[in-house]
Amino acid sequence: MALTEHDRTDITDVIHLHGHLTDAGELDRADELFTPDVIYDLDDFGLGCLHGIAAVRAAALAAGDANPVGHHVTNILITPIDDRSARVRSKGIGIKADGTAGSVVYDDVLTRQADGWRISHRRVTARRAALDEQEAGPRAVLERWRRAAVTRSADDLRRLYALDAVHEFPFTGPGLPSRLAGRDEIVKWITAGWRDHPLTYERYRTLAVHDTGDPGTIVVEQEVLGTSAATGEFALPNLIVLTVREGRIIRLRDYVNLSAAAAAMGGDV
Repeated sequence: MALTEHDRTDITDVIHLHGHLTDAGELDRADELFTPDVIYDLDDFGLGCLHGIAAVRAAALAAGDANPVGHHVTNILITPIDDRSARVRSKGIGIKADGTAGSVVYDDVLTRQADGWRISHRRVTARRAALDEQEAGPRAVLERWRRAAVTRSADDLRRLYALDAVHEFPFTGPGLPSRLAGRDEIVKWITAGWRDHPLTYERYRTLAVHDTGDPGTIVVEQEVLGTSAATGEFALPNLIVLTVREGRIIRLRDYVNLSAAAAAMGGDV
């Protein structure tokens, strides 16, 4: 059974109402937007999935002044699933108090409830690249990973790794991990290294990039160039095997040259 025009109007009103209630701080009316068991997917922002209205409300309150002061929704497309559910895709523009703006895509599933249509699943994806480079291939992800390392951006790093990613160090040493499992553990370990080690990365030099039988996997021969507070300028040779799915790193085998790193730091790794 196709959706009626009345259904489409009601669905559109729910999508619009989200911005009005959120901007007004009327979070106690979230049950007018969501089903009680809503799944609100913020994985693209490193926040995982929120389950239930209370969790969505708590996350908005916790964000405080980081919330946009204006949510503006456009380009609403409604695709019926059946007579009780529909997929809705829309674009959102968020205006911050300082005048900066960002763009997201909302991918929603709405279901017909006794008291009207409600969002039962929402996935929010930030738009960060032009011309639909959201699902970037391994070469583009490699460059973003390098840029995050040079700028020491934990947020950018978190966006690059899948939630269940694995980062391995086949050439490890005493007291060093051989495997980091999960995005949070990976980002925590890498950012601790930025804080504790005297090395500053300035740029990467590509020696070779090799394709594999898997289009999502590349082998990269590279050097990272920078300066050490202990020894001055350095060039660290490195080889990585990078696997990307849907624009995210799912596995990175990082063949660190430990002796070169120790020499650059003027002691042990």
